Amino acid sequence: MKVISNEQAMQILDFSMSTPRSAYEISSSCNIPLTQVYRWVRKLHKLGFVKISGATNEAGKKYFMYKSRVRTIKVTLDAVPGPQLEIL
Repeated sequence: MKVISNEQAMQILDFSMSTPRSAYEISSSCNIPLTQVYRWVRKLHKLGFVKISGATNEAGKKYFMYKSRVRTIKVTLDAVPGPQLEIL
């Protein structure tokens, strides 16, 4: 619940939903410091919310792209025994 209630995490998921994005693209477009982008992407990946793909450019440097695996998040607060979270 903490992750999905964070505005930066939601911005990252939203911005990377349709197209894989680099950390720099996410940082620039969402106005989130690059270090925060890397922290959030790591957390979101660990939870299974973000897919990471990598490649090597012509200069031999590795780069990574991040794409949201989440399409919909549904939170039910009146559930028994407590809040329920459904991620599609």
